[in-house]
Amino acid sequence: RHLAAIKRRKGLMTSHKIELFTIIIMVLITLTAWTTPAQAMRCGSRLISEGDPREKVLNECGQPSDVESWEEERYDYFDRPPPARYYNEFERYGNAYRVRAFIRVEVWTYNYGPSRFIDYVRLENGIVRKIYSGGYGY
Repeated sequence: RHLAAIKRRKGLMTSHKIELFTIIIMVLITLTAWTTPAQAMRCGSRLISEGDPREKVLNECGQPSDVESWEEERYDYFDRPPPARYYNEFERYGNAYRVRAFIRVEVWTYNYGPSRFIDYVRLENGIVRKIYSGGYGY
């Protein structure tokens, strides 16, 4: 009798361990699905990804088929006075400090023809910030 009770208890513990393990795996899968991967673009055998400089994109992919460019005004906020070596002008904004910055934005279009998707590369101050694809080229 005593041995039968131990075996039953052991079986229950094993099934609880399996359930806990299954729950942990499901949580990990869900968390990894929420992370957004960085985008990349292939130019021949080379890979262009977010954070690359303008010169690398030009060297690896060549001239884009179209370029749109404009300037955007943005504000950076700090909870204490910003470092003087980076920002010489700032203003008080409520309990924070803000610094106005002008960002040069360019969207480069790479059209590879009707058999491939169009790639768009967004550069901010000469650095790749976003890569995304459109429909088929023309």
